[in-house]
Amino acid sequence: MIAASGSGLHVTLSELDRRRTELEMLCDALTSCPVGDPVTAPRPVLSSPQHGFVTTTIWLSSWLEEAWKASMKYLLGQALRVGVDPAEAERFRHVLGRLRTFFAHNLDPSNTRDRGTRDTCYAWFKDACGSRVPGDDQWECCLEALLASALRCLQLAIEVARSIECHADSATLSNMWRDRLSRTDVVVNYLGELQSAAGDLGCGGLNLTQIRDRYSRRWAEALSLIPASADLDTATTRHMEQALLAETGRLLPVTAADVMERLAINPGESVEVALRLAQVLYSMKPTLDRSSLLDSLVENWDQLKSP
Repeated sequence: MIAASGSGLHVTLSELDRRRTELEMLCDALTSCPVGDPVTAPRPVLSSPQHGFVTTTIWLSSWLEEAWKASMKYLLGQALRVGVDPAEAERFRHVLGRLRTFFAHNLDPSNTRDRGTRDTCYAWFKDACGSRVPGDDQWECCLEALLASALRCLQLAIEVARSIECHADSATLSNMWRDRLSRTDVVVNYLGELQSAAGDLGCGGLNLTQIRDRYSRRWAEALSLIPASADLDTATTRHMEQALLAETGRLLPVTAADVMERLAINPGESVEVALRLAQVLYSMKPTLDRSSLLDSLVENWDQLKSP
């Protein structure tokens, strides 16, 4: 069956390639930066509809959600500012991520997130081919819908890029795009920075590779938002140190309820500050028990409140 309309699928693939080149050139012209990393995932294999759908899902996700993530996220984030509605593209990006998870991971139906992933994919299949669980003769419709949605998403990103070029604040928006591309983990050696920060803090015996893997996505998101005028090295070091402190923090023998009762304070920011103070006191004297720590907290809390 794939041969009957395979030419149409290959036409869409060719159009995706053409549009990819177009956005690469627009990004280069506006930012003097590559639009993203090279896409190393193999191109889809369309020898059969179902296999073609799976390989296309993996290829598109590796391209649009990984290699080009910074640019796609920035462009869609600026869409409304330049008069473009990003809703369809955002829905596609969400579904694409769920489809990738659906095919690449063993999902537990009893897990809330995994259940949500399954239901999202079932709903998308229903819209694409008429069934929540595609049969042999329905995968081709799903593949056509997937490629068509990817093409519309890319076209919308290009529309935003061209609108940025014509915008009154074109220079500012282009610089912001460049900032996003330079504030990614491509240019930050997280492991090296962690090793340096761990040395400064005297943190030994930690598995820094595991810490990097747990925090890297969070760091990439945070660093992508800092302006070009900010010191990237300083910002990176702060994130590394904060993570290391969180990893080495001891479990306090007191709770928020203990703190509120002893200090006679209401829920809110003051409780957080008090717990941080308790953590400092406990790190200096880890032999303190619950009662002694609360006594020390009261004493230091009163001193901090004194003029």
